[in-house]
Amino acid sequence: MTDDTTTEDDATAGPRNGAREPERRADSQITRRRALSAGAVCLAGALAGCASEGGSDRPAGSTAEGEETDGSGTGEGGGPTLARVEDPPDAVYVPTHFEAMRHLDPIRAGPYEVVPMVTYPHAFWTVTGETVERTEPSGAEDVHLMVTVRDPETKAVIPAETGLELTVGRESESGSTHVPWPMVSQEMGLHAGDNVPLGEDGTYEVTVRVGAVDARLTGDYAGRFDESGTGTFTFTFDDEFRSEVVEGIVYVAEGDRGRRGALANAMARMGSQGAEENSDTTEEPHPNGVERWRGGEAGHRYGTYERAPDAGDLPPADALPGTLQGRPVTGDAVLATTLIASGSRFVDDDERYLAVSPRTPYNRSSLPMTALSYEQRREGESVSSGPLTGTLDHELGYHYGAALSDARTGDAVTLTVDTPPQAARHAGYQTAFREMPPVEVELEVPE
Repeated sequence: MTDDTTTEDDATAGPRNGAREPERRADSQITRRRALSAGAVCLAGALAGCASEGGSDRPAGSTAEGEETDGSGTGEGGGPTLARVEDPPDAVYVPTHFEAMRHLDPIRAGPYEVVPMVTYPHAFWTVTGETVERTEPSGAEDVHLMVTVRDPETKAVIPAETGLELTVGRESESGSTHVPWPMVSQEMGLHAGDNVPLGEDGTYEVTVRVGAVDARLTGDYAGRFDESGTGTFTFTFDDEFRSEVVEGIVYVAEGDRGRRGALANAMARMGSQGAEENSDTTEEPHPNGVERWRGGEAGHRYGTYERAPDAGDLPPADALPGTLQGRPVTGDAVLATTLIASGSRFVDDDERYLAVSPRTPYNRSSLPMTALSYEQRREGESVSSGPLTGTLDHELGYHYGAALSDARTGDAVTLTVDTPPQAARHAGYQTAFREMPPVEVELEVPE
């Protein structure tokens, strides 16, 4: 168990399992109006309406004429109403604001380290096959509860896709169990979260269960993350928390909202080993990006450069083991592709290993829950083909791979995304990684 702590860093992160909502009391509701500059933000609680930017009142969750909102909540316990980009591109784009949250102390859960975070209820997009659907807070939820699962030794993010549960209740009382959504956001990278009902103010205890990693485990990860673990943390839900996570919202300059690019990942400030990292440099610019990170607002950064080489869910393409075959882009996702020589830990005998690492542009966050396949051709004839297997490795990170028994320089390899990433998305990602046509690399096989 750990007490909650507060940080100045701002970062991102509908219940699915029908968990019972705790009995609610009137004194748990937010009863004051709040208008923040730069964006018509209101704290939606038991309010009948909220102040718009122009000063007129409208029902909580509604919008002024011509205005779209993102993250609106309605009714009791809802979240703030925030402006959103009206016509985003079919790509990764800069949203309207940086979210604010309370960061809690990391805990251990068996072989995993879990980093918990709590903020206001907000909208996100779920993915089923090729269908992307917006999920709004229902008004019954009080917080958006998030966890990032990491390797406790290297702090690398672990894709905990299955068996992850959060049991939430008042201290010393039984709680309700929620299955959070695997999510990807620009500020948070890969994590899991959901909007959760609480009830009255007070201290809440969360038991986290992390399931075994549903992937092939290789290298230093072999045998490490093949079992579940549990851990517990606490947080306080009160007026101070509600004010903190709403008043901490930071807006992007209006002219930059909706442009191709991304918010800088807040987790990168801590670096891979917990040290602060805010580098302006990059070794791996996205093909669509030419600018450095901008200074942004209140020290928050956004732009079109990727995060620093030593901070991220995944290593830069240039740092992947083997011979880099290319960084083809499809649906605005980068498929960093490398070929590892025979005799490696990934394959048998003289086979070579083809590894494909799907990642977001700019922030280099992992895109798991994807189905990939390949076809290798030589002089127009098929040499080999098949699925690429999800694998977690300490050097490659989470990737998809296959053994090639006969690889030659000049062979063409077509990479096909059979199913786009199924992780839920936060604003800025919901229009990307959807239509993902096949891409091709030409093999370069060292002698």
